[in-house]
Amino acid sequence: MAFESGYRKDFSYSAEETAFKNNPQTCDSLVEFAKRFLKKPYCYGSKPPYCFDCSGFTAFVFSQFQKELPHSSGSMAFLGKFVSYEHASPGDLIFFNGRASDNENIGHVGIVTEYRDGRIFFIHASVQAGVIISDTEESYYKKRFMFIKRIRL
Repeated sequence: MAFESGYRKDFSYSAEETAFKNNPQTCDSLVEFAKRFLKKPYCYGSKPPYCFDCSGFTAFVFSQFQKELPHSSGSMAFLGKFVSYEHASPGDLIFFNGRASDNENIGHVGIVTEYRDGRIFFIHASVQAGVIISDTEESYYKKRFMFIKRIRL
């Protein structure tokens, strides 16, 4: 699945264009639930709650809130509504391209934990470190950021 690289940080969707806002308490609960799995190891194919890949982690967390997601970051990218970088909020999905920063295919997904000081912090299952919190100013993710989507909870 290819997306134009114009979906980067400067695209022009506003929070109002998403047509809905999720309950902040539900989103905070989702993020707190996700944080219970910090430091769990990475494993391709995911075996929740013992180890996770990125889409398996995201799907597992959302399933605990009665929201079934596909077990593929590329498939998840088709769901929800676009949200601008500055309007990212806890519980939104954040998407990145694959290991090659010039690749336009979705290759990684995480869950937004907060937007602060121009940075989006997100929890995700990384190949190198398992479940961790990263931010969009880290060079690896800064080069690979694609877009944010909001899923109705």
